[in-house]
Amino acid sequence: MKYASSQERFERSAAVGSMGECIEAMGAACTPYTPRMMRVLLKRLTDEDPETKSNSAFSVGLLCLHSTDGKEVLGNYPTILTSLEPLLHAQSATPSEHEARLLDNAAGCVSRMIKKAPQSVPLDQVLPHLASLLPLKEDFRENEPVFDMIVSLYQQQNGVIQGLTDRLMPVFETVLGPPEEQLSDETRGKVQELVQYLRR
Repeated sequence: MKYASSQERFERSAAVGSMGECIEAMGAACTPYTPRMMRVLLKRLTDEDPETKSNSAFSVGLLCLHSTDGKEVLGNYPTILTSLEPLLHAQSATPSEHEARLLDNAAGCVSRMIKKAPQSVPLDQVLPHLASLLPLKEDFRENEPVFDMIVSLYQQQNGVIQGLTDRLMPVFETVLGPPEEQLSDETRGKVQELVQYLRR
């Protein structure tokens, strides 16, 4: 944890990235540490270093998804969304590798937050911006939470996501094409089923 406040950007980035890996491995067992980790990750979400900010977005999304400390997690949704909002609006035609990874991790973070508590996210404001970040460019691992969330909202017959279908269909076609590593087999199956359903 102490390295998350290091003067060295590499150490900060590695520290918050490691926190994310730990949260993912621990699952709900991360709950007792939620307030302390949330404090650190929120601070690093505004880091000047894009790599640190990217790793923080990845980690805070996992914390929101796995922790069962609803009060701490949901109470910080507005703060997290405010920190990520500039990224969701960032539209560079040719983002650098670091920028692209940061946008991908922001999309993954917001998707995990929506999956956990859709009622706590202003979907009508967030989903159109999220759709404009797709398909992901750099960190294909984040396709799993993104498309898991999208499929879940269609299953709930959410009106906002249904209204974005025309924009999302080309995205679905892109991720179902090459390169193969864009999607895991499980996520690919979910997206294929969704596309078949939408084409009926």
